[in-house]
Amino acid sequence: MFSVGEYIVYGVEGVCRVEEAGKLKVAGLDKNRAYYRLRPYYHDGTIYTPVDGKAVMRPVLTREELGRPGHILRLVDRDGRQLAEPLGDVPPDSRAAGEYYRAILSGHDCVALLRLCKTLHAKQNSQTASRRGVNSTELRSWRMAEEMLYGEFGFALGMPPSKVKAYLQEKLGS
Repeated sequence: MFSVGEYIVYGVEGVCRVEEAGKLKVAGLDKNRAYYRLRPYYHDGTIYTPVDGKAVMRPVLTREELGRPGHILRLVDRDGRQLAEPLGDVPPDSRAAGEYYRAILSGHDCVALLRLCKTLHAKQNSQTASRRGVNSTELRSWRMAEEMLYGEFGFALGMPPSKVKAYLQEKLGS
């Protein structure tokens, strides 16, 4: 269970502060179930979610974690495996690809999100000559993945999300 005052990543909402935890006395909530009351970091609002709910909740990455060898901001881990390579298993059917992208977004795994961004960036660049680009589902998924990454990385690095893209381009050379 997360502690009051702790910053976490909650689903696609992103970075949130745990304001309250336990059996909350709020109309509409099950009185016998433990909940978190979360406050999004980047905008106003309140979120109530069950402690044992299905949404992804995890501690937000720290600056130290981002800088460790083999972590997200490193191109290659200790075994020489590429962390930031594009996805290789995107379904060719656009409907199936949309589901695939939604699964990546709902998992809020930073490596998968970064790989999704790199995949769609590469697709956009490869189709520029034919004046085609990514489709609307891909574009929405790409923007959401970037927003999620920039929010968490910005929080961890102590910079506004608007500055993270340039930072990542410098670090990852893309």
